This record gives sequence, structure tokens and C-alpha cells, in this order.
Amino acid sequence: MKTYVFCSFKGGTAKTSSVLHIGACLATFHAKRVLLVDFDSQANLSIGLGVGPDQLGTMVSVLHGKKTTQEVICSTCIPNLDLIPANVFLDGVESSAPLVSDFYAHERLRAALKDLPYDFCFIDTPPSLGWLTQSAFYAAQESIICAVPEPYSILAMNRLKDYHVSLEERHPLQSTSVILTFWDERGAANNAFLNAIQQVFPNRLFQTKIRRDIAVNRAILQGKPVIVTDPNSRASCDYKSLTNELISRNDKN
Repeated sequence: MKTYVFCSFKGGTAKTSSVLHIGACLATFHAKRVLLVDFDSQANLSIGLGVGPDQLGTMVSVLHGKKTTQEVICSTCIPNLDLIPANVFLDGVESSAPLVSDFYAHERLRAALKDLPYDFCFIDTPPSLGWLTQSAFYAAQESIICAVPEPYSILAMNRLKDYHVSLEERHPLQSTSVILTFWDERGAANNAFLNAIQQVFPNRLFQTKIRRDIAVNRAILQGKPVIVTDPNSRASCDYKSLTNELISRNDKN
């Protein structure tokens, strides 16, 4: 199973939407078995798949040793696409027993995901570099950064670059890729943003860029991926193309 951590130090980069829709495309168009892990207490990934934030079977129970990983996996409306949902109890989980006294607590997620019968696992993290994100990095082989063509997003990438360098001293990642979302072909500063990304993460930007599309918002309200609610939308086309590119990169590694 290839495990990816999706991260962004800045909110509003379509990180969660990318986790959901790439996972859905892999399951639907490539017949891959995919597990999505909602590791953010806001539970937006869970909500986007029609699972309420009051779900009690979450990774919290697994981290506490009260349930097995298999017991908290939920099926979704997409065949071959499963979900481990989240809720508010993820917030500060590292400060509660038994994690608070475990020096290796940040490795529990990696152990929980070991040997599961999936082709891909995507971990959705909070827009921060705290304990949840660190644990997700330890559980992953590769990372995917989501960015938008805005100055603050590019500045946040520099912070993520430093974080990657620090983390790889203890847990090497096979590679890091960058997805550019909310793309507008007419943007006056597009070249400047592309050059800035190239400087921070050389040759790691996906060629496919995700354009802004209201169809994604409508899909979230319905609790389904946009490839189901509006299969001919710009977002559907973009995420299909991006997924093809991800598969190609994965086959080369």
C-alpha cells in the first residue's frame, strides 16, 4: 500500500477536496482500492463523503488502543473507496492518556495503517505542523502539498520545505509533489508563482492544475464527489487528469 500525506501550512488550498477527488478517481477509473484517513478534527473530508462529524468510530479509538483499524473503516458511496472518519476528539488527542506518556506516540498511526488491503492510502491533515501532521508524515512514504496562486500560500511552502528537511533526518520520504489549485489561466502573476514553486520544490509541480469550480461546493453539500454529482464539470476533468498523472508518477517510482 502506497501512503501519501496531503499537507498545507495554509488553509483554503483545496487540500481536503484533492484528497477526496483523487481518491474517488483512483477507485472509479483505475479500479484501485483506496483508503482515505480524515486526520483533521474539523472532519471536512468525512462531511464531504456524507459522514457526519458525530461519528464515534474514528482513529482516536485506534490510537487509544480501544478499537482495531478495521473496526473504524467506513464504506462510501464510491465502490473501492473507504474512509476512516474524524471528529472533534482528534483535537489534542496527543495530550490524553495513553498517548501523553508514550514517547513514541507519533508512530501509532503508522502502526495502525500497516498491512491494510489497499492500493493507496491518503491522509488528510490539519493546516498546521502540529502532532497530527507529524504523525501523518511518519506514516507516509510520500507527501503532496496543495498550494494556491497567492503570496501567502507560496510563503507557507517555504515553511513546509524547512519542515520536510527537518523531518527527513528521522523519516525519509520517497518524494514530494505539489498540486496547484484555484487556478486561473488569466492570472497576471501566474509565471511568478510558478517560478516561486520551482525554486522551493524543483520539478515537483504536477502539470495538471485544478481550476476553481463551484461544482465542488455543490458536491460537498450533497456529500458526494464531484465526479458523481457533475461528471462533466471542470473540476471532474481536472481531477481525472491529475489522477492519471499521479498514477504515471507512481508507476515510475
